[in-house]
Amino acid sequence: MEEDKERKPYTRRLWGLSAVVFLVFLILGFNLWRLQIASASYYETKAQANIMKLVSIPSNRGDIVDRNGELLVTSVPQFALTIDWMDLQSAPIDNWQEVVARLAGYIKPYWPIKEQSVENIKVDILVMMQNQQWERYRSVTVMNDVPDPLKAIIAEHKDELPGVNIEALPVRDYRKGTLAGHLLGYVREVGSEEEIASFNENPQAQEDGFKYTQGDQVGKMGVEKGYDYWLRGREGVQQVIVDNSARPIAKEVIQPSEPGKTLQLTLDAKLQAVVEKTLDDVFREYVHPEHPDSNQGAAVVIEVKTGKILAMTSHPYMDPNDLTGIISEELAEKYFRVKDAASFNRALAGTYAPGSTFKMITAMAGLQSGVVTPYEQFNSSNVAATLGTQHGIQEWLPGGFGLVNLNRAMAKSSNTYFQAVGQRVFNKNGELIKQIANEFGLGVYTGVDIPGESKGNAPSPEWKKATFGPQLEKKRDNDLAKIEEEYKVKLGSAKDEAERKQLENQRKNKINQVEADYANNAPWQVNWQQFDSFNTSIGQGDNIYTPLQLANYVATIVNGGKRMQPYMVDKILDPVTGEVIFQNQPVVKNTVSVSPEVLQTVKEAMSKVTSGEGTASGLFADVPDFSGGGKTGTAQLGSVGTAAGNLFNGVFVAFAPYDDPQIAFAGVVEYGGHGGETAGAVAKAAFMEYFGWGANK
Repeated sequence: MEEDKERKPYTRRLWGLSAVVFLVFLILGFNLWRLQIASASYYETKAQANIMKLVSIPSNRGDIVDRNGELLVTSVPQFALTIDWMDLQSAPIDNWQEVVARLAGYIKPYWPIKEQSVENIKVDILVMMQNQQWERYRSVTVMNDVPDPLKAIIAEHKDELPGVNIEALPVRDYRKGTLAGHLLGYVREVGSEEEIASFNENPQAQEDGFKYTQGDQVGKMGVEKGYDYWLRGREGVQQVIVDNSARPIAKEVIQPSEPGKTLQLTLDAKLQAVVEKTLDDVFREYVHPEHPDSNQGAAVVIEVKTGKILAMTSHPYMDPNDLTGIISEELAEKYFRVKDAASFNRALAGTYAPGSTFKMITAMAGLQSGVVTPYEQFNSSNVAATLGTQHGIQEWLPGGFGLVNLNRAMAKSSNTYFQAVGQRVFNKNGELIKQIANEFGLGVYTGVDIPGESKGNAPSPEWKKATFGPQLEKKRDNDLAKIEEEYKVKLGSAKDEAERKQLENQRKNKINQVEADYANNAPWQVNWQQFDSFNTSIGQGDNIYTPLQLANYVATIVNGGKRMQPYMVDKILDPVTGEVIFQNQPVVKNTVSVSPEVLQTVKEAMSKVTSGEGTASGLFADVPDFSGGGKTGTAQLGSVGTAAGNLFNGVFVAFAPYDDPQIAFAGVVEYGGHGGETAGAVAKAAFMEYFGWGANK
C-alpha cells in the first residue's frame, strides 16, 4: 500500500506528460492535415507563384573610333545612385516610402532640376519605381554621376536608407563633346512599346533570339541607334526567384555579360573638327551681324568613289553627354523644344531648296534629251524675249550677262539660261528632270546606315497632280457636304413652299460657287504651269533636298554616274582581339541614264564656277593647289514681294581634284546669303584640311 501511495504522484505526472505529448502530436497532425490536405491547393498555388526568372545583365557598351582609330565614344564607370527593391522591402521598416522621402531630402542640393521641391523629387523617384513595378528584381537608377559630397551623405546615413546604394555603372562618355554629336547619337532607356517593337525588328537581334524589353538602354539616334545591337554586346544572365508580387527572393549570376563590339567609322575626326569650327566662324562673322538668332546649317564631306562619309555636321551642335541621365528643363528646351532644336540633324533630316546648285540637273536633262547643245547661246539680258514671257525669273545681276552658253551660264549662274533649257525639257518630257534628279539621289532615300534621313522631293507635273489634286478634291467635297448638311436642316424646317424655293436657290448658288472655285483653282494648284517649269529649273519651287543628298549628287556627277550608298560605319571589330567581324563594302545604288559625255560636259562647266568669271572664283584664289569645281546657290526663302522674299539660304556644292575627284562637299547656311561666301568657306577649309593644301606654307 505504501508503495502504491508513493507511485501515485509519478503516475499522475506520467499521464499528464502523455497527455501533453498527445496534444502536441494532435496539433502537429492537425497542421499537417491542414497544410497537406485541406489547404494543399492554396499552398501549391502560392509555391508556384515563387518562380524563377532569368534576368539580363547589361553589358559594357562598345567603343566608337574614327577612321584613324581615334577614340570618340567609350563607356566609363560612373557612380550612380540606385534603389534595390529586394533590400528595401526586406528591411525592418514600417513604411518604405519614408526611405524615399528621406533620400529626396538628402539629394535635393544635387538634383539636376534645381527648382524642384523635395516633395516633387520624392514623387519623381516613386514614379521611376512605379514604372519598374513588374521588374522589381532590377535596381532603379535614380541619379547618375553622383558627386563626392552626396556619396559621403549616403554612406553616413546608410542605416536609415536600406536598399539605397552607390554603384559603379558603365555610362557613355563622348570624349569630344559636341564633335559629330548628331552622327554618334546618345543612349537612354527605351521608351514606348512601339520603340521596343522597332528595335526587335533588328535582323541580328532576331537571329540571336534577343528581345529588347522595358528598361533596356538603347541608342536614340545616329550610330548609337543604327548599330545598337552590335554596340550593346551580349548581355549576361542572372537567375532571380520572385514571389507572386514580383518581389525578388534570391538572385545568382549564371552567365557574365560580354562587352559590345568596337565600331570604326568612316569619319575623319580632324576633318570633322575643321568643318565644325569653320561653320561656327561663318555664323559668327557672316550671319549673326544681320541675323543674330540664326544658327541653323549643315555640311557634308563624302568620298566620291565609295560613299564613305568623311564629315557630317549639323548646327547648332549637340553634346550627347548632356543627354545622359536626368535632363534639366533648360537642356530639354535647348535640344528638343525650340525652333532650332539642337538634337535635329539638319545634314540628314533637314530639307532645303537647293537653289542654283540644282542647275546641273537641268543642264544634264537638256543635253541628254537633245533640246540644247553646250555651245548654244541665250540672251540673258532680255529675259522676256528669251523665255517668251514677261513672267520669267530675272537674273540675280540687273541687266544680265549678255549671251551665255552652258559654261558661261554655269559660271555666272544665269537664271535665264536654265529657265530656257528647263522650259524646253518640260515641253518635251515633263517627267525627265524629276527622273534624272532621282537617279542622282535627289528626292529619294540615300540608304545611309544611320536612321532618321528625310526623303526630300523632286517635283514634276505628275507629282503635282498626284499631290495637290486629291487635296483640292477633298476640300471641294467637304465644302459640298457642309452645304448639304446645312440646307437639309433648313429645308426640313421651311414654313412654306416659297421659303423652300428660296432656300433651294441659296443652296444651288453656294454649290455653284464651290464648283467655280474648284474650277478656277485646279489649273493653278493641280496642273503644271509655266512658272513651275521656271522655278524647278533653277532649284526653287517644290525642290527640297538634304545636304547629304546634295553631296552624293555631286559625287555621282564626277565619278562617272555611279550613285553610291553613303555609309558611316566602316568596320566592326572584336574589342579584345581587334579582329574584323564585319566590313562594310561600297554599294552602287544605281547607274544614271545620263551619258558619260554629258557628265564630262557638266563637270567641266562646274570647274568654270571656281575659276575665271565664276561666282566662286575668289574662293580658292589663294589656294594654288586647288583644282575641281563647284556651284554656288542663293536659295530664296519666300516669294518676291513678301517679307521672306529678300531672305536667302547660302548653298554650296563642290568636288576636288578635277582630274581624279576624291571628295565631294555640300553645305547649307540658313540666312547665309551668297553660298560661295558662307557654305563655300566651309568647303574651302575642308578641302585644305583633307588634301593638306597650304599646311607647310
